[in-house]
Amino acid sequence: MFLNYDVFNFRSVLLLLMWMVVLLIPYVLTQKKWLYITAASLLFADGFANLFHWIVLKSPLNASSIFVFLNTNFNEASEFMTIKMTPLLWLFIPYIALFIIVLRRIPQLTFRSKGEIIVWSALWLTVAIFFTDNIVHNSFLRLAVPDVERAIVSFAKESGEYRKMKKHPLRLLDAGLTTEDPTLVVIVVGESCNRNHTSLYGYGRETTPRLKARQDILVFDNVVSANSNTLYSVMNFLTENNMEHHLPLDSCIHIFDVLHSTPYRSYWISNQAPIGLWENGVTNLVQNADVKTFVNVTSNSSMESTQTASYDQQLFVPLQSAISDSAKHKVVFLHLLGCHTQYNKRYPNDFALFEEKGDKRTRVINSYDNAVYYNDFVVDSVFSMLKVYSLLHPEVRVSALYFSDHGENVYDEGDYCGHNYSDRIPRANVEIPFVLWLSLSQKEYLDAHNYPVGSRLHTPYMIDDLFHTIIDLSGITTPCFDKTRSFLNPDFDSTRPRILEDGNVYKENKTN
Repeated sequence: MFLNYDVFNFRSVLLLLMWMVVLLIPYVLTQKKWLYITAASLLFADGFANLFHWIVLKSPLNASSIFVFLNTNFNEASEFMTIKMTPLLWLFIPYIALFIIVLRRIPQLTFRSKGEIIVWSALWLTVAIFFTDNIVHNSFLRLAVPDVERAIVSFAKESGEYRKMKKHPLRLLDAGLTTEDPTLVVIVVGESCNRNHTSLYGYGRETTPRLKARQDILVFDNVVSANSNTLYSVMNFLTENNMEHHLPLDSCIHIFDVLHSTPYRSYWISNQAPIGLWENGVTNLVQNADVKTFVNVTSNSSMESTQTASYDQQLFVPLQSAISDSAKHKVVFLHLLGCHTQYNKRYPNDFALFEEKGDKRTRVINSYDNAVYYNDFVVDSVFSMLKVYSLLHPEVRVSALYFSDHGENVYDEGDYCGHNYSDRIPRANVEIPFVLWLSLSQKEYLDAHNYPVGSRLHTPYMIDDLFHTIIDLSGITTPCFDKTRSFLNPDFDSTRPRILEDGNVYKENKTN
């Protein structure tokens, strides 16, 4: 609670107390000391893992931490601990000392008196009612399992999904094109960009002067991500899955299945590391792209890649090669490293607009805003490249969509930064930029088919349905396409509740 009050959930303490009662039942009934020692050791191990995570990352243990931990070698762990070293690690001394005392002073927990019987019966009844209620409402894992164990179960479940996904073969679908016009669609996938730190959306600092100065883009201000991390976000918008309907990754339809079933040539160009458990999930998903290019080869793992500099401008050359390809129909995915931590590794010195001076909070905000400033240069450059291309090839219908996979809380809500959360996702974690650039021929095509693109600037949308929007922009017809879920389509359903991964419905902040 003292380490990070904003993400601390007192309910976690009550939950551990209930499990303590459950673990003590065998000892109370048998009075065998080894059962008491086993229960105490399990609780100690749970607390040890959670205490370490709270001290180092200021949040409860979660599945993403396990992914990173299992893909970290000794050198990386040493470097990470050097960065995160804090005197608070001395808290392990009294914690271990308390555990030793617990083992040496085993209490007598019995049914010897009427009062003891009443107390234990009341405790067991309370726990039984609580667990039963969560089982009945199918919320046992989410609400009745402690943080550490829930993270382990979630990790195991998702790992199984990734293993299944490796077996996903390309499939031929019933798909065609609405027109034979040459088409180029570029999807720029940003990383960890909180739109509230962009001057394009009214931020007080000029962090996005280039995009703000453009007169040829559409800026949508009511778009959110359903997820607070890259993997789940990408898994959603590249497949037919969404927050209401979840299918196994090995059996659901992927965007590359759709593209493969048409004359389209697909590209995945990434500045994110292609290795690491998190990245393997994305890499496995995009393995069916026709052309795959990974420019970030400076690191041995996902964690190491965030500690080194690999600037997004490296993507310009492979992007230029892709858009110049002779294929008549192309979809290009550009995966940025964007504003990913460490923020000060995300931009060259020339883009250090805000000095990294002052207290920690000030330094972090300044480095994050510098990352947003550099990201503005990257995205603006992509739009400019496409503008030049469209002027040279006016017959090609060109679309470019930029958005971020999720946001980032940089002291916007509470005294911490990152995109982790405890119980409820901060708004900063999901409020993302969403910007569209269209060539003249694409505008004319959309206008001719009554697409109300310009009137959607304030329309609510969530990017877990981007699968359908990409299909729509590409002019593809297929039975898996749902026009009510395509943001730009005339039949888009804007009344859909935007349920985030924490189970809560996102509500607009009317003051923004």
